[in-house]
Amino acid sequence: MAGGTLSALTWNAGHTAATATFTATDASETAGSVTVDAGYTDVAGNLGTSGTDTVTIDTLNPSVIVNIVDGALSDTDNNSNVTFTFSEAPGASFTVGDITPTNGTITGFTQDTATTYHATFTATDGVSATGSVSVAAGSYTDPAGNTGAAGSDTVTIDTGGDTTKPFVVSPATVTKAPTNNDRTVVLTFSEALTAGTFTAADLQVVGGTIFSVTANATQTQFTVVVTGVGNSGSGTHSITVLANGYTDVAGNPGLGSNAIPINNPGNQSFPAGVSGEPINLALTDPSQQGALITVTVKDVPSGWSIDGATDNADGSWTVVTSDLHGLTVTTPASFTGAAVLDVQMTWINVDGTVGTASVADNVEAYAPGSPIFAWSGDDVLTGSSGNDLFVFSQPIGNDTVHSFDAAADQIDLIGYNGLASFADVQAHMVDDANGNAVIALGDGQSITLDGVHSSALTGSNFVFDQTPVVNNSGTMTIGDGALLPLSGIINNSGLITLDSMGGDTLLQVIQHGVTLQGGGQILLSDSTANVISGTGPGVTLVNVDNTISGAGQLGGGMLSLDNSGTIIATGSNALVIDTGGSVVVNSGTLEATGSGGLTITGGLANSGMIWANGGNIDINGQVTGDGDATIGNLSKLEFGAASSTDVTFAANAACTLQLDDSFDFSGSIAGITNDDKVNLEDILFGTGTSAAYQADLDGTGGTLTVTDGTHNATLHLLGVYDAHSFTLADDGTGSTVVQVSDFVM
Repeated sequence: MAGGTLSALTWNAGHTAATATFTATDASETAGSVTVDAGYTDVAGNLGTSGTDTVTIDTLNPSVIVNIVDGALSDTDNNSNVTFTFSEAPGASFTVGDITPTNGTITGFTQDTATTYHATFTATDGVSATGSVSVAAGSYTDPAGNTGAAGSDTVTIDTGGDTTKPFVVSPATVTKAPTNNDRTVVLTFSEALTAGTFTAADLQVVGGTIFSVTANATQTQFTVVVTGVGNSGSGTHSITVLANGYTDVAGNPGLGSNAIPINNPGNQSFPAGVSGEPINLALTDPSQQGALITVTVKDVPSGWSIDGATDNADGSWTVVTSDLHGLTVTTPASFTGAAVLDVQMTWINVDGTVGTASVADNVEAYAPGSPIFAWSGDDVLTGSSGNDLFVFSQPIGNDTVHSFDAAADQIDLIGYNGLASFADVQAHMVDDANGNAVIALGDGQSITLDGVHSSALTGSNFVFDQTPVVNNSGTMTIGDGALLPLSGIINNSGLITLDSMGGDTLLQVIQHGVTLQGGGQILLSDSTANVISGTGPGVTLVNVDNTISGAGQLGGGMLSLDNSGTIIATGSNALVIDTGGSVVVNSGTLEATGSGGLTITGGLANSGMIWANGGNIDINGQVTGDGDATIGNLSKLEFGAASSTDVTFAANAACTLQLDDSFDFSGSIAGITNDDKVNLEDILFGTGTSAAYQADLDGTGGTLTVTDGTHNATLHLLGVYDAHSFTLADDGTGSTVVQVSDFVM
């Protein structure tokens, strides 16, 4: 017997015939046979002769190999050829309906030979996932009727799932050439850029000329050489990264940066401490030879003092010292905020020449009892006579803490993976050559505790991801050109001001963000240089009930925003809300009263109120939610994309509603009269442009349909209108304007 097994042998009554069942071996393609040997006898004892029979066997199930040819799919290459190779011809049993795609579609199904086919797999747009093409088991057969086995292949897809815009990671590194006045600026980006997209054209330099821009191998770091800077220590020399000219590998346009000073390296310091107590000025010896240095500190506010220095009665203080490391400033106990001091230094070099240097000293003073926050670059923090909490949120720079009291003070480490216990800290902590405890946080980040040995520290000195709490019932002032970092819960029943007069003035929201409550105000001066921004797009500002007003930038592309309070653009300069790739959430009020207006660069999830009240509001992204909008006082509200917002025109206001995507406008329009207009940017005005109005049966409104013959806009109007009173006109750019010549309440 070959190719199978025999079972259930039975004989007839005369024992002259027998039957049995032959079962073929599975997964076999061969000839089966059953043979009877000549070893049997009849009743007389005569030997029998042998006999045999054969059968063709095909019990082998067919298989298929699926191959997605491309290794990955993206926005620039979103489809791939897919081949299907069968072990046996499936014939008519295999059709396009037997193919199942995931995160994509199949088109162009074609048979090439009896056993090979191909098709095109196109990835779904806007996903970052794994795609697949599969053929299910049993969906096809071979010529013998055997059912086929399953086959599949996968491919990595990134077709817009990454919407995060790249940005410059603070801080940039600035060095000065030893033999001339060139500056080398190293810019590190949050992710890899598309090769060739970041060039000198993406940089703006004040007080110098770009000589070269060089990328590293991974396109994450760029070295910029700037010539002709000079030897000035003033703040007139800077480099700024411009927005939108460069992209990441997913095609997202890059964010701009604040101005980065490129005058003498080391020209900026960021000391922080407690109001009313000495704060180390974070100065280092610029002579590098221990010379006696004359230090003049200018722009010192009234009531401040430089310890050990002479008050010159003109807002400046002077001291002669060889110990710059120990110089401190003391603010009034009533002051909270940040101000920039202009520190000028002169000394005599060993060759008799005069050396000079200057430092812009950004002094941050927090109220007694408040946490002391480190910003996202190199920082110097000073403890007070009380119990202090020093907050270090990822990322920081190389930070130093003076006057740390191991018996009473604490360090809060926020956002550091792998640091969740004192044992973790000990694994990252050593003493330096001077016996100071140094905590290495990775990625060039560290904390040095000046004068404190690691053996003096215990678990009680550290907390992890604890939410800081700041209470402000007075005035917190961030002066022109100054920076102040904050995070956690801000109980603000008072006033926080950003007082830019042209210098970049930054309220930096550090990890994991700020919850703003207490019913107070944040007041921005009328300057585009005011910035409230985060250390990355994942940082969130939650405004529970405060009023944020003025001009400048809210977000800077690196901050998520959830507003339940009030945000008002009051300046002659714009207030720009730019949250990068995240959608602004609003359940409060977004208002514009100033001529500069309010701009929201991205999407908006609105369940609150949008109010153009003397200032224009421009929302570039999609607006969702069941919130409302009001236009009044000669203002314009522009929806740059689809919107579901119900819009009301205020009485006698002569206002404009501009719909750049009128086809996808699903809100209602109420209160429009003959001094108002609706501008339909996507409806061309011409001889074929027309409007038709159909009143609702209940008499509360109706539907106005406007068409240019190709595109239609359907507007739901509330109120009683005459179907013949709508007029269409050219807005001056070829688009259509709708106006009402007659209106009845």
